[in-house]
Amino acid sequence: MDYKILNTIGEGYADEAKAVLNELGEVDYITPTQDELVGIIEKYDIIVIGLGLNFDKEVIDNAKKLKIIITATTGLDHINIEYAQSKNIEVLSLKGETDFLNSITGTAELAFGLMIKLLRLMSDAFDSVKNYQWDREKFRGHNIYGQTLGIVGLGRLGRWMAQYGKAFNMNVIYYDPHVDTDEYEKKSFDEFLSKSDVISIHTHLNNETENMFNTDTFNKMKNNAYLINTSRGKIVNEKDLLVALESKQIAGYGTDVLADELEFVKNFSNHPLVEYAKKNQNLVIVPHIGGMTYESRIATDVFIANKLKKHLNS
Repeated sequence: MDYKILNTIGEGYADEAKAVLNELGEVDYITPTQDELVGIIEKYDIIVIGLGLNFDKEVIDNAKKLKIIITATTGLDHINIEYAQSKNIEVLSLKGETDFLNSITGTAELAFGLMIKLLRLMSDAFDSVKNYQWDREKFRGHNIYGQTLGIVGLGRLGRWMAQYGKAFNMNVIYYDPHVDTDEYEKKSFDEFLSKSDVISIHTHLNNETENMFNTDTFNKMKNNAYLINTSRGKIVNEKDLLVALESKQIAGYGTDVLADELEFVKNFSNHPLVEYAKKNQNLVIVPHIGGMTYESRIATDVFIANKLKKHLNS
């Protein structure tokens, strides 16, 4: 059977993966807006989506022929999973593909990079040079050597982050109620918060982790501690975070995720954290680029296309 497939990644989809999809049917490679997606989805049997589009109830209700949603992500908060399943729409993702994912390191690498940028004030230092200023003293930062790196969630990405920390001679501790290992020192959450100089979040968003970092959490952290988040924005209460940054309750925050980023396609302006970052050195935000490397994108595109092919042939 030839399927009608919509690939919303568009022409940026890896050529090797396009070759796999093209064997399965007629494929349209376009990058629709959210409103455009609602209008065209009824024509398709299969859709390939990434982050940036919200596959919500409205889209699903218009997806009259849709049988399968493909997403090359582990997080699935951009898809209304329960409603899709109630309409007999299957969702294929990278979730649980441990062997493959162990080779995809981009997000952990970015997390470590955000930590370095914050501790060494690199973004602001570069901006000053672009304005032809050469003021070293203004950008006195902190060493990484000897700091305590706390990992929230010692899964695939958490373990990569821990290894990078060890390579820089950091003391690594972790909090994860689902993992026990002798590789690193496990702590209760409160002790973890009080001991960490840098905390890096590598856990999934769920009912237990939503707003995990809030006013109470920040009160238990060191005043000179930094928080890194490359997981999901809603794990951090951003209103409480802004207060903590303004009051120097914590030293800084580096992130490539924001809580309401799925709505940015409609309106991304006057965001409180972005406005704060314009005037302060202790906040670095990048646009969810953890997995956006050439190597990662080619590998994940090909893997998920082959996963679809195998699923259809089974």
